[in-house]
Amino acid sequence: MIAARVNSGGVPLSYADKRIRLPVGMSQLAEIRLRTGRSACAVTLDGRMLKCSEPFSQEDITACFLELCRNSVHSFAREISEGYITLPGGHRVGFCGTAVTGSGAVSTLRDVSSLNIRFAREVRGCARELCSSVFADGLCSLIVAGKPLSGKTTVLRDMARILGETHRVCVIDSRGELAGVHGGIPALDIGENTDVLNGYPKAEGIMCALRSLSPEIIICDEIGSDAEAVAQCMNCGVKLVVSAHAGSIRELRGRPGISALVDMFDMAALLGQKGSLLELAELQS
Repeated sequence: MIAARVNSGGVPLSYADKRIRLPVGMSQLAEIRLRTGRSACAVTLDGRMLKCSEPFSQEDITACFLELCRNSVHSFAREISEGYITLPGGHRVGFCGTAVTGSGAVSTLRDVSSLNIRFAREVRGCARELCSSVFADGLCSLIVAGKPLSGKTTVLRDMARILGETHRVCVIDSRGELAGVHGGIPALDIGENTDVLNGYPKAEGIMCALRSLSPEIIICDEIGSDAEAVAQCMNCGVKLVVSAHAGSIRELRGRPGISALVDMFDMAALLGQKGSLLELAELQS
């Protein structure tokens, strides 16, 4: 069952499938967590954590890890060094283990001890209310904030689909989660007039979009300290929609690396559980 959910691009999870007995349907799942020496844990969309297997051994975790990497860890070296890989369809697997460092940076992981499989899903229409509120008077730049698992990526994906019906949209999909590109083709619906720069670092992707794609609006997830690229985008008359981790607008303003960017945006939207809109704030006084 897990394999069927993740296997849209030919990535199997047959090893884990044989051991896990899901207590709920796949449509209710947000994550499955596998940890050495512990039972698998299914995390539902409403936050419940349900045991669903006998304990996994280190050998079990290693077998699942290798299967997810298609038995070619080297092919995923860059992603693994950042702690995750993205599977076809936009599903994401995070890893815990022992960091191997060199030149002051993490080069890879060894002794992988846990896996967190996060399921991408399309929820068509989930961004309709937000789009109606934010873009009623025209396009503007927006930060979509929320805690982990609040649905930020799902909302951004649907926003790209909605805006892509009537505007030139460019998605900078650094981690392959928004569009779920496989073989150059988005597996998820991101709109008729939406272009995707897949795998680009955000700053380079924004600059590439400005140079070559003439977008009206650029969408990317989890913005960092990319102040120069953000400023360049704003000063070119192109609007920018990004996501950021924060539990409140106040937290958003106080986050190191992001606080300097906040005032460049017109509005911020704070999401609650399952992408519900908790707060909408104007950032330009």
